[in-house]
Amino acid sequence: MFLDNIRLAFSELAANKMRSLLTMLGIVIGISAVIAIMTLGEGMQNSMMDTFGGEQAKQIAFEVIQKNMKDEYDRDNYDINARPMNDSDMFDSRTFDSIQANFGERLSGISLSAELGKIFSGEEKFDLLAVNPCAFSTESELDIVAGRTISRDEYATGKKVMMLPQDIAEKLYGSAEAAVGEEFEGTLGNNILDFTVVGVFERKKSGMEGILISNPRTKGYIPYTSALDNGIENEHYEYFITISKNTDDIPALAKEIGDFLNKKYADNDTYKVYSVTMQSQLDMINTELGVYKAILAAIAAISLLVGGIGVMNIMIVSITERTREIGTRKALGATNNDIRSQFLIESIIICLIGSAIGIGLGLLGGAGLASLLNVKGTASVSSIVVSVLISMAFGLFFGFYPANKAAKMNPIDALRYE
Repeated sequence: MFLDNIRLAFSELAANKMRSLLTMLGIVIGISAVIAIMTLGEGMQNSMMDTFGGEQAKQIAFEVIQKNMKDEYDRDNYDINARPMNDSDMFDSRTFDSIQANFGERLSGISLSAELGKIFSGEEKFDLLAVNPCAFSTESELDIVAGRTISRDEYATGKKVMMLPQDIAEKLYGSAEAAVGEEFEGTLGNNILDFTVVGVFERKKSGMEGILISNPRTKGYIPYTSALDNGIENEHYEYFITISKNTDDIPALAKEIGDFLNKKYADNDTYKVYSVTMQSQLDMINTELGVYKAILAAIAAISLLVGGIGVMNIMIVSITERTREIGTRKALGATNNDIRSQFLIESIIICLIGSAIGIGLGLLGGAGLASLLNVKGTASVSSIVVSVLISMAFGLFFGFYPANKAAKMNPIDALRYE
């Protein structure tokens, strides 16, 4: 009987192709919209992890803030009348030595970087960053197109060397290869600086980075010690970053180093040390993306509801048209359950076919959107399974009333129906 009902359902759909397609349309649109959104959402989350994962995900930042503030963004508790920060309130080389002595076995290194501002050379300008080796390792992935990176010896001795971005090198020297070994002279504020170009790089940019950072800055790099030696950076720091060796150790390490540093700030009347992990920032962004994805999916799912109502409406029309058929089947011995099952199976099949088409269109649409945004979009198996289950549930829910109405028909009245 079950197989007979399936055959009857397909024969009915084939007999009314246009009406069947229009009935499925709401289901198709709803499922495809949900799958496309889930695909794009997964792609954005994966791309974000690729962009800010790896060594960056192991970062723990420590910053000096006012004691009343909960975090660096707490403007409500920021006291504009507090005394200015002086050198004794900041971190210095002794801070890093003590951290290295107490936590060195659990750290890959301490990252020091300084945004020195824009440096001008002729008509070209770009942001100049002073970095130590650890800070450079956390920069977004760089492809060396000519020359090499800054060496350990150059970092240690503060050699006046520079790595240039490819577009700047080509504009100033004609090509990336021609730039290597050349002297670069530029103006930074009131200082005229000269460096030897040792490498030219192209910075890879993921799709998610393009979304989060609409206009990524063009940056060049010099050794941090070179900035110190040239007097364009001082040896006292408001913040620094450590890199944990073990991802699982990050929360404990952040607390322990924070507590260790704050012991030294116990007598400070205005300032304290605040720590934040890149892992917590990623978790927060992931949570926000998940919420947005759920909201968008819920909005898209409204069309599923409309599609389900459409299925119920068409099933009622179909039952009205097939009243004599129902009467004939009942006269030949079909039970109420047989009739109810027939129309329920028909409703479920409509929804399943609609969901299959919707999944296909959704995967194509999601992949297309992901490609436009340059992210790797893939729909999870769970989202596809959930979509199919929802579709079957809609088929049962919205098909039950028409099917039940058909099952309760009086066979004599049904046979007399014109």
